[in-house]
Amino acid sequence: MEIQQRLQSAGHLARQGQWQQAEQILLDGIARQPEHPGMLSALAMLFYQQGKQAEALDFFERTAVCEDSAEAWCNLGSALCDYGKFERAYAALSKAKAAASHNPLVAFTLARACKGMGQASASWEHIQLAIAGDGQDVDFRIFRATLAVESDQLDMALADLMFLSSKQLPPPQKLMLANLYLQTGQFTLSIPHYQELVGQFPGYFEAWMGLGAAFERANDLPGLDQAIKGAEFAAHLAEHHIALKQLQAKLEFRNKRYEESVRLLQDVWSMPGGNPLWKSQVGFEFGQSLDKAGRYADAWQAFNQAHALRNGINKDSAGDPQAVDFFELLERPVNGLWPAGAVQDTCLDPIFVVGFPRSGTTLLEQMLDAQPGLASFDEQPYLVKTLLRLQQMGIGYPDQLHTLTQQQSAVLRGYYFEQAQGRVSDLHGRRLVDKNPLNWARLPLIRALFPKASVILALRHPCDVILSCYMQNLRSTVLSGSFSHFERIADLYIALADYWQRIAPKLDMQVMVSRYEDLVSLPEQSTRRLAEFLELPWSEAWLNSSSHAKDKAVIHTPSYAQVLEPLNTRALGRWRNYRDFFDADVLNRLKPSVEAMGYDLS
Repeated sequence: MEIQQRLQSAGHLARQGQWQQAEQILLDGIARQPEHPGMLSALAMLFYQQGKQAEALDFFERTAVCEDSAEAWCNLGSALCDYGKFERAYAALSKAKAAASHNPLVAFTLARACKGMGQASASWEHIQLAIAGDGQDVDFRIFRATLAVESDQLDMALADLMFLSSKQLPPPQKLMLANLYLQTGQFTLSIPHYQELVGQFPGYFEAWMGLGAAFERANDLPGLDQAIKGAEFAAHLAEHHIALKQLQAKLEFRNKRYEESVRLLQDVWSMPGGNPLWKSQVGFEFGQSLDKAGRYADAWQAFNQAHALRNGINKDSAGDPQAVDFFELLERPVNGLWPAGAVQDTCLDPIFVVGFPRSGTTLLEQMLDAQPGLASFDEQPYLVKTLLRLQQMGIGYPDQLHTLTQQQSAVLRGYYFEQAQGRVSDLHGRRLVDKNPLNWARLPLIRALFPKASVILALRHPCDVILSCYMQNLRSTVLSGSFSHFERIADLYIALADYWQRIAPKLDMQVMVSRYEDLVSLPEQSTRRLAEFLELPWSEAWLNSSSHAKDKAVIHTPSYAQVLEPLNTRALGRWRNYRDFFDADVLNRLKPSVEAMGYDLS
């Protein structure tokens, strides 16, 4: 049989699912011509399609050695990436690049290998080169959007998502698009894509699961229930049933059936193996269910194990450059000198809601967003980017803020409001509510650019907020390394509390302290105070922020479920349930900050 006949015959048999017959035809041919690249490549693909990893890689490598072409080395590198062998993939792809340095597919596959090795910046460089070579390739754009989401480059991710949404995508890529919408907080945009997939393919388990996750994040519990029923119909593999239990546990948790949530998550958590990133998320959810069930020792252990899994993935979190830079920012002296003269434009200076994460900032945001004339845009890095723009202008921060000219201030203000217009279409006559807790560290910039701004500093017992942060999977934040250990969260709080004590007397601007304990215990008194501070009329509507949150549906913070509930005091003093587990040295270091912020450790 001629070589071409063998290849055609094997291909025909493979399409009919007659794998062994196809293999035998090709193996017989290889026995006669051991170095024929066409048959070697065909066998590699045949084994790959059957999931025979060792055989597939052997023949991909033999093909690459015999053919020594960019395409063959790239195929080997791609297969190695698929199997998680990223270092070997990089070595093969380096040979592909040497043979074809400007090949977009080689650059894309190198980006995959670098990402797998944890080299995010190198991965970004390679995917940029791939897209420069072929900007219309859907897989390239999906990959870049994924990288952008992981590195908090939301604008880049949204640009790629806009491109992808204009394309007719096959089901796997449409699922990736829906997942990216979900990851970027655009739950209402992800839902139609998932619904289209399950409508066309009722047995598409992954699409049902994505739909359930989107409904849960959009606070649509009936939709979550229906998605679970669809996933139950589509679940056929053991891993499907494990993932389904995790989703069912979410529904039980949201319906306050905490013991049932614990039971389901115990089954998932006790399963051996699993991707560490996914398993750590299970650990956080398990711990939260145990906490609600009153099993505090077990919950503490689950949180410790969840963090340990995450820390094992990112072993250098202690040296997180963004966290290091943030702490350095807090150490810079503020001289209390401000630009002369105010910028005259048509935009009202915003209301900034700042504080430590988990201090009630989302609750305050929902209260304010419900008021006529105010508009919030959830948690966005607009002020952070404005600070970067200031530094790119060569102005030292914060020591040179007073040197800003009116023209420079106008440019920076314009840049800030331009970003906000992406979320709030009509800024004229409306006052923005910018809720981003860690803007607490950027108050000098607020004072310099927005001298008529109102700042609300949200406070809550330091031990409650540190514990609450430890109980959440906050590692997707820009300061991921700061939330990797209980002690580091405490260090961050201490640094911010000390910073506040130093700069508060120098700010010369309107700052109101809002204590979470007062807000939930004395809501009318607290909201009247808030309305008076902002020179707004008070009404009973101030007390019903949960109704507004339900209408809004999408809230992009870990508090998305809690703010749907009427004001309550259940979370007050929760840290005392865990006091026996807190390190005594940590509490001793915290004590001055606790007292400085008006609390105690009794």
